[in-house]
Amino acid sequence: MAPWSSLNSTGKVLAVACVINVICAIIFLRAGEYSCIFSTVMAAYCGLMTYNKRYQYQDARDINDGREE
Repeated sequence: MAPWSSLNSTGKVLAVACVINVICAIIFLRAGEYSCIFSTVMAAYCGLMTYNKRYQYQDARDINDGREE
């Protein structure tokens, strides 16, 4: 998961969703339910998506540098 300070608001929502899914996966695992697999996969997906440029904080310099490319 990307650092909290480098995420924009949507990225922070993804990070929180990742943590919630990990907690749910642990609860489901202790209950012996197979839905813990789905929750683990979703937590991994949300955590990895925080590295996408769309969910990273960008200042004016980053936006202008992106236009030059």
